Amino acid sequence: MTHDFFTRYSHKKLKKYTHEQMSYTYWFVFVYDRSDEDILRVRELNNKYLNRTITAEEKEEWIAGIKGALNALDLQRIEWNVRLIGDFELLKLHFEVKTWSHGDIPKVNDFVRILDNIQQIRDTGMVMPSTPQVPVQPLTIYQKWNDIEKTMCDVVLIYSRVVGSINYCGEIYAGERNGGL
Repeated sequence: MTHDFFTRYSHKKLKKYTHEQMSYTYWFVFVYDRSDEDILRVRELNNKYLNRTITAEEKEEWIAGIKGALNALDLQRIEWNVRLIGDFELLKLHFEVKTWSHGDIPKVNDFVRILDNIQQIRDTGMVMPSTPQVPVQPLTIYQKWNDIEKTMCDVVLIYSRVVGSINYCGEIYAGERNGGL
């Protein structure tokens, strides 16, 4: 996957890393806390842009990616997370993913594919009682995108706990002494 346009994350702790640097790790970034305030901020910046009153700082904020607006960066992050989950050894999932670039316009079949991938992820059974159901079309409200990313986050959390617990089932961790001492 190439991520030429995907130059940085807006999350404070991850801002110093490029996506290419992060792609060599199994770091996940999930955004499932979008709110009405985020939507209001997008509308405010849109109006300022249309009225030509937007400041350089606000333009930078817009370009960096705002939680209230779905853009190529969000879609690329979601696709990247899906791909990483598909690489989990115990799950043995295979996903079709797309690399997004600025200017790409999502089509209905892109959203269908994303929802199908999320359903496969949720169907692994590694979910919590609070894990949301996979949303249905149309994906026109931020709560549905929150549900998509929250579902992936929950599966990753449970998977990491399962994988982390495997070591405790071995000989040394089961209370036996090493080498018969």
